[in-house]
Amino acid sequence: MNPFDLLPPGLKKRLIRWLEDNRGLVIVLFCLPASFIFDTGLSLYKWFQRTLLSAPERHDARVRQIQRRVGDWNKQDAASRRPMCTSRPNWLSLSTTFFKKSECHRIPVDLYDILHLDTERMVVRVEPMVTVGDITRYLIPRGYTLAVTLEISDATCGGLALGVGMTTYSHRVGLYQETIVSYDVVLGDGSLVRATADNEHKDLYYCLPWSHGTLGFLVALELQIIPVKQFVHMRYIPVRGQKQYCDRMRELSGALDKDAKLPDYLEATVFDRDSAVIMVGNFAKVDTPEKAAKVNHVTRWYKPWFYKHVETFLTKGESDEYIPLRDYLLRHNRAIFWVLESMIPFGNHPVFRLFLGWLCPPKPAFLKFTTTPGIRAMTFSKQVFQDIVLPMTVLEESIDLSEKLFDTYPVLIYPCRIYDHGPSNRGQLRSPKSDQMCPGANYGMFYDLGVYGTPGPVRRKRGYYNPVESMRAMEAFIRKVGGYSFLYADIFLTEEEFNEMFDLEAYNRARKMYHAEGAFPRLYEKVRPEVDVVKIGNEYAQAE
Repeated sequence: MNPFDLLPPGLKKRLIRWLEDNRGLVIVLFCLPASFIFDTGLSLYKWFQRTLLSAPERHDARVRQIQRRVGDWNKQDAASRRPMCTSRPNWLSLSTTFFKKSECHRIPVDLYDILHLDTERMVVRVEPMVTVGDITRYLIPRGYTLAVTLEISDATCGGLALGVGMTTYSHRVGLYQETIVSYDVVLGDGSLVRATADNEHKDLYYCLPWSHGTLGFLVALELQIIPVKQFVHMRYIPVRGQKQYCDRMRELSGALDKDAKLPDYLEATVFDRDSAVIMVGNFAKVDTPEKAAKVNHVTRWYKPWFYKHVETFLTKGESDEYIPLRDYLLRHNRAIFWVLESMIPFGNHPVFRLFLGWLCPPKPAFLKFTTTPGIRAMTFSKQVFQDIVLPMTVLEESIDLSEKLFDTYPVLIYPCRIYDHGPSNRGQLRSPKSDQMCPGANYGMFYDLGVYGTPGPVRRKRGYYNPVESMRAMEAFIRKVGGYSFLYADIFLTEEEFNEMFDLEAYNRARKMYHAEGAFPRLYEKVRPEVDVVKIGNEYAQAE
């Protein structure tokens, strides 16, 4: 029962409006300190797990325990068995949805260790619950980082492997899945297999990305690493005019020339239709006093939020600085890109940053842990949080459509290769169309369009916004141009439309071949919202 439904309609509306108008105050007085206490307790629990209950040398024994539990599930009466899933609570995931794990048979998969660093093969072997924060702390002092490192420290290596990830190095190497050397997976029959791109399980290897735990339990994976220097030399290039910044991104990403000299890191933040700042980063040493004077530790609590810092270059003009590598990789973590502004409108004020900035951001786990059905319904209908994979050929069109549907800025642009692995090595993503391919290359240049924040009509408290109409219009565009929605966020697709967006032919074969049928939920069942987004979205549509 939604507690708000017990209130008289007039009081309910006034209470909701008060909470919206005073959201920053509520978050500062309650959410931030409670989130800090919550995260401290969670960190102590994880420390206890790693220090006293876990050790890399016991990895095989822990995997055998998972196999035994899956074997026990297989001994149950087939007619009454429920599909399996991990016992990890929903609130610990970064997905915006709440999959109904209570309807599944839950198996503990408590695997938190970094297992082995192989500098000859340039891979690191990890258990799936290792986080981005963990792996960056481990690798960077040793002179390495993952080829694709997400900006949010709580994201897990396993979650990204079975979901999707891309970052500002992806114009060089592609999606996170392209940097995975092997997966160790416990299948629905309890057997353990290792899937690589060139062994007998390569069909499974190509289907595990985007599968969201519907093909088996991931128990280990090997990830490509790259050698690094301790700093990123960052150039900030402000560009006026939509065609100008879109053309510049196509040029810098190598979309027009596969032999172009590529920067190590590349992204753009679009602040309005005709204004963007392009960021070009390269590994560097700080070995002179002049360079040392330009060092900026962008993640320190008292510093401006990174995107606010970037915005200043629209008026200051082109400039450069040196950012410590871990600071750069986690530059968007403190403000959750720019989502925190909709929670705490005054959060970037220097006084707030100085005295309370160390409490930010509110932990995603805490926000999900305290999300009631009523809050879930209200928040999803009054904000947008979407990452979308689109071909670089529609960059201008997608920005225009995002403005029309959501009327919110900034938006994020991360170029990314999508490879054509051929018809026999295709997973859920289709090969790029011929006009999307980079000339002479086996990949097309796509990009992540990141749209996060409060839609304009909701923010201004006037106008009309219906999340159903807006999201379904965006999803229709994505399907038309051959793009893909990230599945951690709410989708409004029917199952037929979902099957049109994704190629599930190889995935469905893999489910049959690798004992996933009946053992794990189907992909659409796993990722669709647990609430009726169409009904709730129409109910909460704003018209004032």
